[in-house]
Amino acid sequence: MWPFRRNGASAVRTSEAYWLLRNGIGDAGAALGESIDCDIAIIGAGITSALVTDALIATGKRIVVLDSRDIAQGSTSASTALLQYEIDTHLVDLTALLGAEAAMRAYLACAASFSSLEQRFPELLPLAGYERRASLYLASDEKAVPALRAELAARRGIGIACEWLDEDALHGRFHCRRPGAILSALGAQVDPFRLTRGLFAACIRHGVRLFARTKVTQIEEQGEQLKLQTAGGHTVTASHVVVCAGYESLDFLPAGFADVHNTFALVTEPLARSDLATMPLIWESARPYIYLRSTPDARLIVGGADVPFKNSGARDLLLPRQVRRLEDQYERLFGEALPPVAFAWAGSFAQTRDGLPLIGRVPGMNPRLQFALCYGGNGITYSVHAGDLIRAGIEGRPHGLDDVFGFGRMGTDQSSGRLTG
Repeated sequence: MWPFRRNGASAVRTSEAYWLLRNGIGDAGAALGESIDCDIAIIGAGITSALVTDALIATGKRIVVLDSRDIAQGSTSASTALLQYEIDTHLVDLTALLGAEAAMRAYLACAASFSSLEQRFPELLPLAGYERRASLYLASDEKAVPALRAELAARRGIGIACEWLDEDALHGRFHCRRPGAILSALGAQVDPFRLTRGLFAACIRHGVRLFARTKVTQIEEQGEQLKLQTAGGHTVTASHVVVCAGYESLDFLPAGFADVHNTFALVTEPLARSDLATMPLIWESARPYIYLRSTPDARLIVGGADVPFKNSGARDLLLPRQVRRLEDQYERLFGEALPPVAFAWAGSFAQTRDGLPLIGRVPGMNPRLQFALCYGGNGITYSVHAGDLIRAGIEGRPHGLDDVFGFGRMGTDQSSGRLTG
């Protein structure tokens, strides 16, 4: 824990994420105590795994989920859970990388994630603090304005509803000190910890077996089966394996698929502000960028100040310095001091070079092994689609997003695949 003082008031900040502190860790899950077999083994028990597992229940296959921690206690608990259709790579730039048609499908898939999520989980989402919110994308400076105006036109051109706010309108409506912004009607926020635990509770009721504190150290080929070796000395033999372990999934892949970064976040004390109930998701064009949202108990979440990942110890030592940077960025954005800070934490995440996820089979690797790497700023909206893509792969069917969200677009060296973690 780190004590700080700002404006004469003391605040206590911990390295534990707000969602974990707000919800409590819950009862510990059971670890794997014997060697078992199943049809589908899923590595990871975060939000991506929960959405993938839910989608695979309809296959009728026996599913086992394994995590080295417990449910939602990895990157999911550290997520600030801004749900956006907006990819970190502009539509204009993604068009240059992938072509207009593929870039359009990527953006429209993200836009469709909201209605899909709401249709699948109408009862769970309100319990998990899910709320629709607008999204406000700020031009960080005057130089960024032309690019954002071009981006606005590109988004409108594929049917996404958004509008331009000039400096005066932006300050009048949202008190932001920036030269302009894109305001989109489509966005949402959620408590990722509650959502993940709620999803897995439902999966377990449908027969899924989940084992916590069970680290998978190696994936081996055994005829037509795959065998997972665990740190506890037990094995899980499966017909199909899906790796949904966030940036730790990279341990099972050749180098070069993604870069790992640290991000930092803080939560203020509860505020007596009525505008928080309708506050948009706020982020900006600078890279790295500051991002903000509100919480159900009237706090502000502020995140950003990203730096490259070295190791978890170095990341955590940076927390006080990076929190001060977030405070300074907030003050420059709104022209006022950040309200008193209650908690802060650091987390790590992976980012692909084009900002898109990597979902499905890896060329040159066992076709029964798939990955759901929903990296970048759209992790949850990507994960909504991941289950359908993974299921199609298991059933031997093509999926309409394979070429956009799959590994094939990366130009993978098909001889470099490996299975050892």
